[in-house]
Amino acid sequence: MKIFLIIIFALLVLMLVVFALYLLIGAIAFRFSLSRKGKLKRGIELRNKIQEKDDKALQEYFSSDNFEKLSIISSDDLKLYGFYKDNGQTRLAILVHGYGGTHFDMFNYAKIYEDLGYDIFAMDLRTHGESEGDSLSMGLYEHYDIIKWIEKLLSIKPNYKIVLHGISMGASTVCMTLGEILPNNVICGIEDSGYDNANNELYYVYSRAKFLSKWFYKIFYHYTKNTKGLDLKAIDACEKLKNLKLPVLFIHGDSDNFVPTSMVYKLYDCIPDSRRALYIGKDATHIKSIEVNFQEYKKQVSKFLSKYNM
Repeated sequence: MKIFLIIIFALLVLMLVVFALYLLIGAIAFRFSLSRKGKLKRGIELRNKIQEKDDKALQEYFSSDNFEKLSIISSDDLKLYGFYKDNGQTRLAILVHGYGGTHFDMFNYAKIYEDLGYDIFAMDLRTHGESEGDSLSMGLYEHYDIIKWIEKLLSIKPNYKIVLHGISMGASTVCMTLGEILPNNVICGIEDSGYDNANNELYYVYSRAKFLSKWFYKIFYHYTKNTKGLDLKAIDACEKLKNLKLPVLFIHGDSDNFVPTSMVYKLYDCIPDSRRALYIGKDATHIKSIEVNFQEYKKQVSKFLSKYNM
């Protein structure tokens, strides 16, 4: 009987140790991937800040003399910020940066839309830039934030015709937004280098890191789902696009090693031929199609927009 009790006790201790390890590894992985100060996000932010600091044209463009700083309160009480330029137009480009970015990342895109005759709005997504938030959700909560921004901007100009243009995580967030019931003012969307599903993308990122194994990712996935209420598999841009009634231009670099190029074809196949267009940037890595061939990128965007009287 004594031996039996020792075995039961040892098993209980083992279970507690395993559970503690699960919580520890899950928390570390969550912080690495989805927290405001996570290593993956911070690495991207630091590279961006170095570029921003040295780019005087970017700093001048987004100065308070050119852009008005707007704010909204999200459905979960976060204060979010965006930057708005009224060029006296009735067309508006809402620009959505990617993972680890800020509104500064949208400089080249904003210049295209200004040349085409648009007002400009570039946001800082939750947990990014000046916006509040301790963790991001790979497009789930972010796409509801975009809907609130649309409402805010239509309160400024109710007759706006709107295009949503996102890059990387922002592109997938735009796809998810377009799949919701939106005001008729939203005419079309452009997604550049987005992923089809948050789980697929994060699994891909983890699989490329030599020190992270499949079981490590599984712990992260289940920890995120069970303790944060965030099911990464359910954050699915493809599924949202199946509800879509609006046209979308899909853009992706053929040498993208952060979001696989194969994902753009999955997104593209989610909507009918009559409402989709595709541009694959030759020799372009992640979100670099605009830099590799700016004029062709602008041409593709302009051609798509003109087709829908934008």
